[in-house]
Amino acid sequence: MALSGCGLVPGTAGGPPESAYTQAEAYAPMEAAAAEAAAALPDFPGFERRLWSESPCSHNGVDDESYTAIEIEYRFDLEDSESALVREDYVDALRDHWTGLGYRIGRDEATELEDRTDYSLVAEREDGIDLWYWVAGYVVLRVQSGCVPVSDPSEVEYVPPIGDIEPGGEHDLVSTYFPDGIPTEQ
Repeated sequence: MALSGCGLVPGTAGGPPESAYTQAEAYAPMEAAAAEAAAALPDFPGFERRLWSESPCSHNGVDDESYTAIEIEYRFDLEDSESALVREDYVDALRDHWTGLGYRIGRDEATELEDRTDYSLVAEREDGIDLWYWVAGYVVLRVQSGCVPVSDPSEVEYVPPIGDIEPGGEHDLVSTYFPDGIPTEQ
């Protein structure tokens, strides 16, 4: 699932949808959505790494610098990514869990390869946050904001990672957002 583009004029036809959050406000509910998903997974082994990233929002090929699309990615290590628990059981567990929460399942696909089956499961929330469980070589849980208004970088607050990742450690890949150091002492 690719992040969708935004329009150039909020609230107009072809413009970006109204957003429940600004860039700075989106990280906390996105991280909470990841934590809630992980809590629904039986025998959860933890994640290997977390990554925050953004991509431009555009309409008709023109980037709108006043909007950005946030993505938080939690990745399982390769050994866990190869296990039936993570590759198969968790797809079923998350589908049931997200459906039970009333989320709309926007994508639920299996791709048969010669040596494995890959999956793509996307749940869409009413507040514009999407959760994407992607099963390929590695398995990842992605949380996506859609297009949100850009905030001043100083307004973005650190949210500790979930799934046994050490806050500010080598697998907490958020340092781009905190050039003076990750503020783990909160």
